[in-house]
Amino acid sequence: MARKTIWITLGCALLVAGITVAWTQTQRWAGPHGHFWFHHGPMGFVARELDLTDNQKSQIKTIWEGERPNVSELVHKLASEQKELNALTLQNGTADDAKLQDITTREGATLAKLLAEKEKVRGKVYAQVLTPAQRTKADDLLKRLSSHLDRLADRIGSH
Repeated sequence: MARKTIWITLGCALLVAGITVAWTQTQRWAGPHGHFWFHHGPMGFVARELDLTDNQKSQIKTIWEGERPNVSELVHKLASEQKELNALTLQNGTADDAKLQDITTREGATLAKLLAEKEKVRGKVYAQVLTPAQRTKADDLLKRLSSHLDRLADRIGSH
């Protein structure tokens, strides 16, 4: 159970860090060419790979803006749960298993909701914004990502 808790905590921390970095970058990198989101980083890569038009980028931004309040609420909730977990595990170097299980269960539920929001946004983009050719490219990108994750899991398991 301790190993599961460590992996869940690590996953939560990475997710929160990734979202925080993406958010801060979109706030700082505004310039004559627009925001960071479509010029650098993961979304810039996806925009280039799928050859998104400015209109499509605008549509995606509109979809994201509609979902942003839900995602923000969930990220705040996850951060709160993470603080609660940190306080529990840092107190006396030990943690009550029942409390630990309760917090990690809630964190898991919050992560599940965040993943559902991500899929909701991706589904809207896929159905409403992308052309058939871009959908094929998107499918190929997802296969490549899955392959990379499989290789990463193999490397982690072999050491």
